[in-house]
Amino acid sequence: MAFTGATSGLAAGAQTNDTRMDFALETLYATPPTGNYQALRITGETFSRAQTTSRPQEINDLKQVSQSVVTQVQASGTISGALSSGTFDDLIGGVMGADWAGVPMGSIPPITASAAQLIQISYNQASNTGLDAIWAHDTSGAGLPIFKSWPNTGYVIISDPVNKVSLFAQYIGQANENSTLLFAKGAFASVYGLIGDKGSNDMLDLSAQTSVRPLDIFNSGLDKTFTIRKKLLGKFLHYPGSLITQVQIQLQQGQFGTISMDAICADEVKSDTDIASSVLAAPGGKVHNTVNNFLGATINGQAPAGCVTQFTCTLARDGNGNDYGNGHASACGVRTGQFTASGSIEFYFRTWDEYDAALAGTQGQIVVKSVDDSGNGYAFMFTNAALRNAKINTSETNQTVKASFDIEGNPTEDGGPTFAIFRLTGVAATGS
Repeated sequence: MAFTGATSGLAAGAQTNDTRMDFALETLYATPPTGNYQALRITGETFSRAQTTSRPQEINDLKQVSQSVVTQVQASGTISGALSSGTFDDLIGGVMGADWAGVPMGSIPPITASAAQLIQISYNQASNTGLDAIWAHDTSGAGLPIFKSWPNTGYVIISDPVNKVSLFAQYIGQANENSTLLFAKGAFASVYGLIGDKGSNDMLDLSAQTSVRPLDIFNSGLDKTFTIRKKLLGKFLHYPGSLITQVQIQLQQGQFGTISMDAICADEVKSDTDIASSVLAAPGGKVHNTVNNFLGATINGQAPAGCVTQFTCTLARDGNGNDYGNGHASACGVRTGQFTASGSIEFYFRTWDEYDAALAGTQGQIVVKSVDDSGNGYAFMFTNAALRNAKINTSETNQTVKASFDIEGNPTEDGGPTFAIFRLTGVAATGS
């Protein structure tokens, strides 16, 4: 028997599973830019076009429905990928409504300690009205006004690899002629013992390798849309007016880190022309694993006593949607909605601390850190989160009891951001 088609494998000309996706930030909604596009590393995508139709309810002799008309067109989809450093930063900035700091806090470089520029960490000092603080001073004990150009409030990373200090905290003011950053009482509680052990009972000069870095990004009020493209059989499908409506990051024991991004778009448009002036290569960072790449979690400044087995964070735009008008079926605008941050965390049950905090409605910082094997990665921070819906269960016989909680992100008490991310570099991938 003769066959006119292929009996196995791909038919001639069929598209193989090598879809290329890239994107660019729009300056005008739903208008594809013609500059550089950034290629993505993906594990899958679901972008497609949907049409909404309507029929008038006409009465006719054949008792049949009337001709339909297209009333709206919308495209949407999800991009899935393995978590790797730098690959999805622009799209994360889209859902957060913010720009990543090229240099921390604009033009302000990180503060670094040296033999002549010491960074002292302290708590409960009368000169700082009992607040936690860091103070820059020289060897004679004179303050150095190195924070003069800094905003009066913000978020910082304090890192000292020698003393194994890695703090993420909000400073609430300055003192001592711009040589001191002030923090709330308890912000440095995790290192109080170190300060008392190596310094006086309330102060310690950190090592010459210490750095104080402002945060890289926090949720803000910028509206961002992108043109996302995928190339198939030498042609392109454009998705202009793409609003990133949700980003979910998951770190689960036994798997590599994953990320997924949802978008709603103005339309899906086929194009025969490559409008990009160039396509930038996708970042080549290593994929995050959950063994030595997972650097732990802290809840209200304290690491859970049991090993973390799963963490997710979901950044979303609540109330988003496309707007439509007469004269065209595709969207003519988009509502960006309000930023929300939520998540979940699961770990082996060893103490009642987190359960009691959930019942008490305690709110505070939740920080989870992950880097790749090259030491590049992120610290994800809920700035003022509450643990909700506590569950302490064992799934079956001979299984260790686990505690799991939903994470509800909230703005800081002064109305500050709900969520922040710090980009980590040069951090040893040692596991938690």
